[in-house]
Amino acid sequence: MPKIVFVCTRNRFRSPLAAAIFQRELAVRKTPGEWSILSAGVWVDDLMPPTPEAFTEAAKRELDISSHITQGIETLDLDSIDLFLVMEQGQKESILLDFPNLRYRIFLLSELSGPAFSIPDPYVTTEPYDGIAMEIEALIKANIGKITALASRNNHK
Repeated sequence: MPKIVFVCTRNRFRSPLAAAIFQRELAVRKTPGEWSILSAGVWVDDLMPPTPEAFTEAAKRELDISSHITQGIETLDLDSIDLFLVMEQGQKESILLDFPNLRYRIFLLSELSGPAFSIPDPYVTTEPYDGIAMEIEALIKANIGKITALASRNNHK
């Protein structure tokens, strides 16, 4: 069973939405096999629910993220994960500093479409939440084949 983790900073907006969107796309496209889809953060202080804005964006897409509770990437069994998709270049660099063995399994979500770019954190940049959610959704829809192929290729369990 391939295991994918979407990663953002605090695991309260971008990565929970990305995981829910990806899970829905697997179902809509009737992607065969069992998949484990998680989300985590690189800087998680407390166990928290998604932000109100994440609930709003999830509801617009008829996604249920009500059971999501934040978790830090360090709480995961990293060796069991086939693919890490991060939102920002700094997140990728930070993870690779601590876990260099992940270098062939970690990508920016955007780099699957071409030149890599960071998907901004709306709580830092004050960019519109809906625009960021739409960008994440568009990247996942455009690259679901690449994502599933990378995860399947790396699958070792």
